[in-house]
Parts: sequence; structure tokens; C-alpha cells
Amino acid sequence: MRALFPLTLLAFAGCQTTTDPAEGGFFNGVSGIATGAYDDRIDAAEADVASAQTRNDALAAQIRGRESELAQLKLKILQQRDGLGGTDPATAQRIDRVLNSNPTGSTDAEKLASLQRSIADAKALSADLARLSG
Repeated sequence: MRALFPLTLLAFAGCQTTTDPAEGGFFNGVSGIATGAYDDRIDAAEADVASAQTRNDALAAQIRGRESELAQLKLKILQQRDGLGGTDPATAQRIDRVLNSNPTGSTDAEKLASLQRSIADAKALSADLARLSG
């Protein structure tokens, strides 16, 4: 009976499996390879990377679109300013602030948010300039 107990423990220890190669061990490694658990982990990690890349690409495309929109608004504001001929000092200062704005951010999400704020400011200014000319 005493000899059976250590053999039973050894059998249970051999049945433990892990899908984490870092937890290793010969039997766990063989089991991970044989069952395909390691391949499944690799496939899941690659899918996560592909998903993150897709999100990053979409965010970069949004940023490019917003940068283009802001550039068009700045051009429109320049044309509106030139059409007015002259403005009061407060409006002239506001125009300069919007035209010279350079949205930044330490992350793409922060840059996108900064661009959206600048676009909102530019749209509001453009609407005010349109009221002044009309």
C-alpha cells in the first residue's frame, strides 16, 4: 500500500497540463504540443495583434480625415477673413488663434480629440464670420 501512494501522486502529477510554455516541464511541454494547446495560444495571440493593428489603422485613418477637414476649414476661414476686409481686434485675434492652432497629443486618441476640438472651434469661427459678412 505504501508503494502505491507515491505512484498515485506521480500519476496525478503527470496529468497536470498547462498551456503556458513558461510553466514548462517536459511532460507539460509534450502535452501542450500533442494537444495543440500551444498552437491555440499562438493563434489567439496573433488574432489579438491583428485586431489591435486594425484598430490602429482605423484610428490613423480618422486622424488623417480630421486633419484634412481642419485644413479645409482653415482655408475657408482665410477666404472669409479676406472677404471681410477688416475685423475688430478680438475677432482678428480669434482668427489668428484658430489658423495657428496645431493639434497635438501624446497618443493617437489624444491627437484625435485635439483635432476634433480644433475643428469645432474652426466651425464656430467660420459660422461667426459668415454672419459678419451677411
